[in-house]
Order: sequence, then C-alpha cells, then structure tokens
Amino acid sequence: MSKKIKKISVLVTAAVIIGIFAGCSVFGKPQTSPEVSTSPVVETASPSPEATPGLNKVEIQKALEAEGDKVYDIAWSPDETAVAYIKQETDGAEVYVWSVDAAEANYISKAEDTTVGFTWAPDSKHFLVNVGHMGPGTITSTIIELSSLKAVGTVITSVSVSPPVWSSDGRFLAISTDDEATNAIEILVYAVASNTSVSVVKSTNAYGPYIVEKWVNDTVSYTEMTSADKRVESTLQFGE
Repeated sequence: MSKKIKKISVLVTAAVIIGIFAGCSVFGKPQTSPEVSTSPVVETASPSPEATPGLNKVEIQKALEAEGDKVYDIAWSPDETAVAYIKQETDGAEVYVWSVDAAEANYISKAEDTTVGFTWAPDSKHFLVNVGHMGPGTITSTIIELSSLKAVGTVITSVSVSPPVWSSDGRFLAISTDDEATNAIEILVYAVASNTSVSVVKSTNAYGPYIVEKWVNDTVSYTEMTSADKRVESTLQFGE
C-alpha cells in the first residue's frame, strides 16, 4: 500500500513540474498572459483655429482706398509700420490706427468735427491727434502711444497757426503759445516722458505769435513777426 502511495505522489509531482514548464495549470486549461501592446500611445491634439493673417502696407492701403470718401486724413508713420486715419461711421467720425501685420484696425476715439489730422513722431512711437478751434484760435493735441493705443500726458494747447513740432528723437515737442491774458508769446518745450514743459522763448512785445517750423537735432527753427508785418526766421539750441 505504501508503495502505491509513493508511486502516485511521484507521478503527481512530475505532472506539476511538467505543467510549470509547459505553462499549463495542473488541473485546468493552459494559462495565457494577456497581450501587452508595446506601441507608444499617441494623443491626437485637436486642431487649433487658424489665426487671421495680418496685412502688409500695400494691402492696408488698398483696404482704406476701397472705403472711398468714408476714410480721410490718412497718415502713415515714418517707418511705415502703422497708419492713423479718420473713418466716417453711421454715428459720427472715428479715429483708427492700423498696424502692419494686423488683421484689422484699432479704434482710438471719436473724431471732432474740427480734427485737422495727425502728426507722427520721427521714431514712430507716438502720434498727435490735432483738433482746431476757430473761436479761441487754438489747436489742442492729444498724444497717442502706439504700443498701448492710449492717450498719454496732458492735452497740449498751441496757437492755431503752429501745431506742435516733434524733436528728431521723438522725445520732445516744441509748442507755440499765445496767452491773451498776459500778452505773453512763448515757445514751450514739452517732454513726453515726464509730462512737463519749459519756456525757451518768451516775449510780451512780439508783433504776433511765433511759428515753430521744424526741429532738427538740437536746433529749433521758428519765425517771428516784425513791425513791418513780415516774418523772419530765428533758431534756438535746445539740449538736455
């Protein structure tokens, strides 16, 4: 009897060993491991909407010209990277700026009926929106910063015969003023960064307001009226 038990035990042990090597269960069907994919998982990103392509100078100019008489006072910056203009809308005229490589123009402000155009700084970083006033005989100029499209500093007032003139580096403005209360005729130099001004020429015996003609490097050229009712040119040097 003991010999039979030993024999059966040996047979069972042998079956277990064979089953392990064969990858089979002793008492059931062969055990198979689930297949594991070795391919990397690739996530498909949703396609992003395409940005509207910007326009170059030629394309912007054509778009403005296509508006006909609705668009006027078109003024390109010296570096030709942006253009300021007025557009007549259904509820009134508005000031816009359109930068090269932009798909559309940016609204700046409402335009006054007496807006007399724009004056760009030589460095193309700022421009003036000039508005004339027939009553007091003045021009008020708002400085617009191109990068932010916002007004900076104070509204500048000058005599109507002479709108402000930019310095060569775009940092200053030469302004002709006429104070009727004190009879003071002046040329002021306004600093854009500090929003301050200083008087560089002043007279209470002038025969008429000064007219600032140009500002090249450190030289401001202007004209003044003589007793013979003629204008003569003068210059002044302005440095930091």
